Amino acid sequence: MSQYLGALRVRSAATIASIAVAMIALAACGSVVRVSSDITPPPPSCFTPRPASSVDSFSTQVALQTGAQGLQYGDLRVVCGKAASATSNANVLFTVWLTNGTQVVTTRGSSQPASALQLGNTSTLAFWRVGVPGMRVGGTRRLVVPPALGFGAAGSSSANVPANATLVVDVELVSIS
Repeated sequence: MSQYLGALRVRSAATIASIAVAMIALAACGSVVRVSSDITPPPPSCFTPRPASSVDSFSTQVALQTGAQGLQYGDLRVVCGKAASATSNANVLFTVWLTNGTQVVTTRGSSQPASALQLGNTSTLAFWRVGVPGMRVGGTRRLVVPPALGFGAAGSSSANVPANATLVVDVELVSIS
């Protein structure tokens, strides 16, 4: 019987030692507490681009942040497509409003082709060159464009934009090359 108790003590000591070593190893990794995946924000869901016939709405609310040269922007839809760079050739669908909600122009509609922009070309309006890089194909972004990045003091009679107008632009990145 004493031989049996001696063997049991040795096994118990070995088990306790193994548990202690495992606890030390886990502690060295940072924590023995299991972390819930609910704490870590999930990655964005990927969407396919919305149809060209979708309608942009001036009343859509979005949190804006201020970027380069006073351009305000906020993503209406974040997706997982390829990102545009400052030198990309981008094809976009967009709607432009004045700050009072008057629609100036839209490329939305079943018969409207996407507009091609050369983001690396200085002849492209500044708000496109500042606001589109970083967008992902299929994503939609709201831009609030100060006059200096839009049509400035001259305005644009052909686009019905008065002098010194701030513009609100919803833009969808359709493709890049």
